[in-house]
Amino acid sequence: MLRHLVRKTAGALTSAASTPGFAPYRQMSAAAAGGQVLVHMGGVDSGEIFSVAHKAICKTGGEVKESRSVRLGGRYSQMFLVSNADAQKINDVIKKVCPLIEHLSVVPARQTTKDLKGPYCATSPLVPFVRAVHMELPWKSGIVDEITEFLNVNGVTMTDINEYRAGKDVVLEGFAHLPTGLAEFPQVNESDLLLKLEKLGVKVVQFTKVKGQDPPPGATAHVAA
Repeated sequence: MLRHLVRKTAGALTSAASTPGFAPYRQMSAAAAGGQVLVHMGGVDSGEIFSVAHKAICKTGGEVKESRSVRLGGRYSQMFLVSNADAQKINDVIKKVCPLIEHLSVVPARQTTKDLKGPYCATSPLVPFVRAVHMELPWKSGIVDEITEFLNVNGVTMTDINEYRAGKDVVLEGFAHLPTGLAEFPQVNESDLLLKLEKLGVKVVQFTKVKGQDPPPGATAHVAA
């Protein structure tokens, strides 16, 4: 009888843990205190949400390494990359100081500066093909689609794009990944690419190589072990 009860209880717990409602707890347990987490929150715009959330996160002992914040159409979306983080504390304090929040997730961060194989690490072979980009486009209907499609056709992928209006221009900022020549696209001649963009009316303010992050101290030895 006791053995049957133990098996039944274990089965019930396994079933419950596999349900969507338990997912946040599994995620937060994976992001233990001292790790890096990504905080993503959003909802109806209601004032200085960014500063309130930023201050609350820091009070938990976490350090905000990077953040992104955007407001569109009366709503907001914010992301914080936090190191030395206690995911449960962050989750609880944000719910407390932002009672009108509609979405909140606190999950383990991936591809951060602690990664060894990320595209912006000094040891990555992809670093020579990554460019920091700032372009100004004369506004017309469909101009962003036109320019990004032109880049895609030439094997250039834009990532982490910020798009906003500045007077009569549309500004695009982000990172461009040039083709390595190892896949279907050959390596591009950057001078020719920039010249073609200028002929399309694009003012290229920045198109520069990025510097890769060095691996964290002791990481190489850890991997070798």
